[in-house]
Amino acid sequence: MDDNQNNSNSRPSKPQGFIGKTFAFIMKVIGLLILSAILSIIIEWIGITVYYPEEGYKHSERMMMQEIEYLNSSLVHDSINEGAINKASNYISDLVDFLFINSGVVEKITRARTKTTDDGKFMGFFKGLINEYYNYFMSAIYILVMFFIRLSILILSMPTFVLFGLVGVADGLMQRDLRRWGGGNESAYIYHWAKQFSFPALVGAWVVYLSIPNSIHPNYIITPFAVLFGLVLLVMTSKFKKYL
Repeated sequence: MDDNQNNSNSRPSKPQGFIGKTFAFIMKVIGLLILSAILSIIIEWIGITVYYPEEGYKHSERMMMQEIEYLNSSLVHDSINEGAINKASNYISDLVDFLFINSGVVEKITRARTKTTDDGKFMGFFKGLINEYYNYFMSAIYILVMFFIRLSILILSMPTFVLFGLVGVADGLMQRDLRRWGGGNESAYIYHWAKQFSFPALVGAWVVYLSIPNSIHPNYIITPFAVLFGLVLLVMTSKFKKYL
């Protein structure tokens, strides 16, 4: 009996199929986005507490307005993706209205700051809590809006990663052919080392840009990571040992 249990436990698990891998990847992306949103709110709250308490939620509001300006300015410089950018702006506006305006969240938080004589003990405590941490509640709302704006900018910037990736693969294949015809040495170690950096190079821009506590032009973050992603693919393809 024990031998049968040991044999069943020692059997290797079946590899995931295409659907399982796709589902696992989607869950990783969703988890990464939720983690980035929570991290950006925590960083802003730390900033309000330590670095700019006098500004309060105005700091996050100013950052949100700057991100909207970055998104709108891309309409002037990108006539090819003008339709996609307009759709992204409309989707963000509808989402913000649905989550915060039409739902009455902002109105209720603002109205709850005012205490009345009819308030009970619990309601008075609740309103006092909102009044005490009003800056934190409002900053979380503005940070979430800014998160959706930055997320749309990152989605619109994916062709940049594809372009640099294609350039890296093409250059790497050329170097691989030159190395093979020239009798150069292959290196599986460098290939596997570069392969480990492919996913962080792609995801790093998302984590950094979604969590950074200050407003910065997306080109200063997206472009370096896109170049890094292309370089990683270049090294991978140039050191790939098997025949393609």
